[in-house]
Amino acid sequence: MAFERFTRDARAAVLAAREEARSGGLHSVESEHLLLALATRPEFGLDRDRLAEALAHEEVRSLAAVGVSAGELEPHTGARARRDPRFATSSKLALQRALAVAAKRGDRRLTARHVLLGVLAAEHGRVPRALAIAEIDVGKLRARI
Repeated sequence: MAFERFTRDARAAVLAAREEARSGGLHSVESEHLLLALATRPEFGLDRDRLAEALAHEEVRSLAAVGVSAGELEPHTGARARRDPRFATSSKLALQRALAVAAKRGDRRLTARHVLLGVLAAEHGRVPRALAIAEIDVGKLRARI
């Protein structure tokens, strides 16, 4: 990934996503971590706590769909990961989509807005399901951005 094309705010968003994963004791950065990191930025008008709650609810629903009760899982301690979390497929795809959005618009540099649009472009997975649970109109959000 060409991080030299990322503006300061886009790099900050990516680093904040890594911290979201690390502070949760996770070893990989997923697209939901990008979403949570971007939700802390007031210009996007997202409620981070509401999104975190929707993501937690979505996780319980997804586990139940495959017959796993959240009570059956080992409690998550929230311990810090020892290493920097690696970017998982969902976050890599979100960043690739962000680069595609920037290229389509003729923008030479990738901003936090592009990153959010890349995250919102996912049609399947935890992020779109959590956005639906949080009752966020993705079309209106995209138009605002």
